[in-house]
Amino acid sequence: MKRSLDNRLGFLVADITRRYGVLYDQRAKAEIELTRAQSRLLVYLTAYGEMRQTDLATLADVTPMTVARMLDRMEAAGWVVRQADPTDRRAFKVSITDKADGRLEAALALGDELSAQITEGFSREEVDTLLQMLQRIRANLAGCNP
Repeated sequence: MKRSLDNRLGFLVADITRRYGVLYDQRAKAEIELTRAQSRLLVYLTAYGEMRQTDLATLADVTPMTVARMLDRMEAAGWVVRQADPTDRRAFKVSITDKADGRLEAALALGDELSAQITEGFSREEVDTLLQMLQRIRANLAGCNP
């Protein structure tokens, strides 16, 4: 028996996230020379400032090894710099470079373009309501016990 998943919130959120991610990644690689994952790291570093690699991995919900490999590539391309953490010789702090700061606006603009595309046909009020509802869901999730 087939089941419809269209009315299941978890499925819809996951499916939208996956589809949006694929679309963003395709455009980002071609237009701004960054992947979606790299763009996310730059946004986190801009929003929260310099941080340890392990904290960045936690925020991005990936393993520390995954972040380390991503940062290797990003550092080689000049997007980020890593410096030894003066309080912990085993840790590194990561910050963005001027080159990345200049590219961040393009990454955010791309996100805005895609958001406009996927909400085409929605009124401004509908988009605002959708955002408010998603923010409430996020707040509810933050209050849930694992």
